[in-house]
Amino acid sequence: MKPDFRTLVIERTSLMTQLEKRVAHYLLSNPDAILTQTSNTIAKQAFVSPMTVSRFFRKLGFHSGPAARQAVAQQLASRMPAAIDSRFDRYQRHRGQLESESDVKMAVGCVQRAAEFRRSPQWAEIVQLAAHADSVFAVGLQSMGYLATGLVGRLGYIRPNVHDLDGADGVYAPFFADTSAKRLLIVIDIFRYGRNGPVLCQAARDSGADVVVFCDEHGSWARDITPHVVSLPSESGYFFRSTVAIHLCLHMLVQDVIDVLGEPVRQQLERMSEAQALFGQYLD
Repeated sequence: MKPDFRTLVIERTSLMTQLEKRVAHYLLSNPDAILTQTSNTIAKQAFVSPMTVSRFFRKLGFHSGPAARQAVAQQLASRMPAAIDSRFDRYQRHRGQLESESDVKMAVGCVQRAAEFRRSPQWAEIVQLAAHADSVFAVGLQSMGYLATGLVGRLGYIRPNVHDLDGADGVYAPFFADTSAKRLLIVIDIFRYGRNGPVLCQAARDSGADVVVFCDEHGSWARDITPHVVSLPSESGYFFRSTVAIHLCLHMLVQDVIDVLGEPVRQQLERMSEAQALFGQYLD
């Protein structure tokens, strides 16, 4: 019986060039990509040329990317990462097959992508929204809560009316109860996406708010709701998908908002300093 796609990739890895191994790493880390992404998209996400992706598929015995998708669709569909209880087994199966230091190299590539996005006109629009909205709410869905909390903590130092939206009430009432004329909702989530993300974003847009979504390369749903989508790669050889690119972008967002606001930031910091001195909680 012909081996499944994952097994085939692992068996042929020793025959591949370093760039082809990068494609292998990407597809092993993202087993649904072969079904949902074109060869050009795979090349972009793996930081290689489309020609490298074509050579990769030929080494697996397929004459093209579409041929590979057609051949493995039925097999892969039954093996997509649908349950957390199988994640560790998948991780163990391919971890030892990867190139040494490949996870670090992929992380560097993710950082480069974040830096590239910062130079885009879309990023400039997002910075303006974060700087000038009357109120800003940030929510990190599922395991991304720590990123939203960190963003709110820092953004709240440099501008007023920044709120952490945790969704504990199940309906995100504080956001929808806010009567500010210009509201911004920042949503942070990565694969596998929860159902509440798209519902929350669409409801926010319908209520007249601006919405920014920070997500990984699988967040295609977000573009159907808002033009402000920061989609960054999350691939790595680690057990949990790396959020290094999103983390860096959130840090750069705070920095760029400071640059846009200018003098009001100094005034905000003075108010924060007075509040800190009042309670005397710091050692220095």
